Amino acid sequence: MSRQQELLARAMALRSKAAIKADDLAVRVSIVLTRIVFLGILLLPLCEPNSFYIVRAGRLSSPPEAELHARSDVSVIAPAVAPGAAIKADAPPSNERADAPPTDKAADSHGPSLSASDGPASSVTALPADTEASTKPVPPDKQSAPSWTESEIAAAKQDCEKLLGKITVVSEELPPTREGICGAPAPRLLKSVSESKVRIEPAATLNCQMIASVNSWVTDKLQPAAQKNFGSPVARVIAESYSCRNRYGLARAPISEHALMNAIDVSAFVLADGKIIRVSRNWGPTADELKRAQKSSDAASVEHKAKFQVAAAKLGAHDIAKKSEDKEKVDGKPKTDEKPKSPEALKEEQEKQAMSAFLHQAHDGACDVFDTVLGPDTNDAHHDHLHLDMKERKRHLTLCQ
Repeated sequence: MSRQQELLARAMALRSKAAIKADDLAVRVSIVLTRIVFLGILLLPLCEPNSFYIVRAGRLSSPPEAELHARSDVSVIAPAVAPGAAIKADAPPSNERADAPPTDKAADSHGPSLSASDGPASSVTALPADTEASTKPVPPDKQSAPSWTESEIAAAKQDCEKLLGKITVVSEELPPTREGICGAPAPRLLKSVSESKVRIEPAATLNCQMIASVNSWVTDKLQPAAQKNFGSPVARVIAESYSCRNRYGLARAPISEHALMNAIDVSAFVLADGKIIRVSRNWGPTADELKRAQKSSDAASVEHKAKFQVAAAKLGAHDIAKKSEDKEKVDGKPKTDEKPKSPEALKEEQEKQAMSAFLHQAHDGACDVFDTVLGPDTNDAHHDHLHLDMKERKRHLTLCQ
């Protein structure tokens, strides 16, 4: 072998050896990187959220602190409502209060009462001074909105003339109202409706569409129901109307129809003979209460049946039936534990039934007039009043609960 060939063979050997070492190093590096990635994946759940920062265009960016605080911000208003005393004949009081938290059914609530106590104030999670102002919801009366234009006011007044021109109502024209995002371009202070001069107490601040609807409800629904159940017409309606707030008084809820002068909450009715019918006292058991009672009754029935089967197995069904018949017969007549009711008790029971029937008829009749009707069967927030409004919905759907 020549010298040249020997050098070429050594070069080829060195090249092969270097290639083998490079392959071995690549495999080792790949294994190390794989272990690091796998370990990082295992440790990722233990890392703090938003602990990684992204550098973009030479800047260090991080999640805004305001957004992090906003996730934990909670605003709750819990009401406390107590049944009130009897209405005075001249001027029944009506106090405003915050509503209870809603269920899935309800859309709005701010019920009036003849006597009420203010609920506790809202509790808001404390925020740092630099982010509190940016995350705290702005009340409707503090939000900015443009004033009513001359054309809007003129159109609203023209609608009022069309709606109220042919009906009998006593109302006072009010100036255009703009309180934050609340108010209406042509509000009125409604004092009485229908030819029978049914008074609204206190006088309700409403738009003309609501005034026309209240008049129809009182004339076509309330008065016939009152005559049918009591033989006496309705003389006064105890209600609340305008309130610049969100639904249920919650900070983060949509704006209430009360804030747009497009809703009224009715808590009681006073008849011409002085009889008072309160929603809170005379509605009767609600749908949820009846369901709970039915479940309780079913459970008690199952328990009684199980006890009877055990006794029958021990004594024999024939003996139990015979003993039951002997106990039920006293001097040849079936035994009963019920005592005959006195005329006064019967009259009181009939009166309660009449009041409950009247309130249900008032509620159901309102569903033919208003776009939204909520009552005690809706949720606990409406246990003491009927909420009525003319909120427009898609496809002209109405909400009656």
